Amino acid sequence: MLFFLICLANAVDLRFKLPARQIRCFGDRLQEKEMIQGFVEGESADYSLKITDTGVNKQLLYTYHELTQKFTQLFNETTQIQICIHNLAHYQMNIQFFYEQGIQAELASLEDLKEVEKQVKQYNNTLQHLKSAQLDLVQLQTNRNDKMNVISSKIIFFSIITILLMIIVTIIFTIKAAKIMKMKKSY
Repeated sequence: MLFFLICLANAVDLRFKLPARQIRCFGDRLQEKEMIQGFVEGESADYSLKITDTGVNKQLLYTYHELTQKFTQLFNETTQIQICIHNLAHYQMNIQFFYEQGIQAELASLEDLKEVEKQVKQYNNTLQHLKSAQLDLVQLQTNRNDKMNVISSKIIFFSIITILLMIIVTIIFTIKAAKIMKMKKSY
């Protein structure tokens, strides 16, 4: 059975002012099976965090517009990384940068991974049920809207017919009343 072994080597906790629209980058060389973790926190969410594996020129993480941005990354081979913080605001910002490097990681046991896989499957099943329920609600709302449109159309149709009948009846009674008045005048 394999255990998850963690051994801390280096940690950096910096607080600095980052001028408006400026970028500050930090670099580090990492060994095989070495993990980094940390966070960046600004006084506002107007900044971005980018972590790049410069050994293979691959962007590993890019986040922005979060007050606190956390990161964890395991490297399977020796490489170099670059961590860049970019102030997206039009004003100077206070930044806190915390970074741990040199965390040696061994693989978790197969039993641990099976348990995690089981939980992921449960979450996926729950998510599928929620999506299905959401689709049912959308379909129900669509049907309700269709029925309301039909009812509204019928009400408008019958209102128009009622108004037309009232106009016809009024015209007929006006004509008959005029004839009766003429007949009364002729006597």
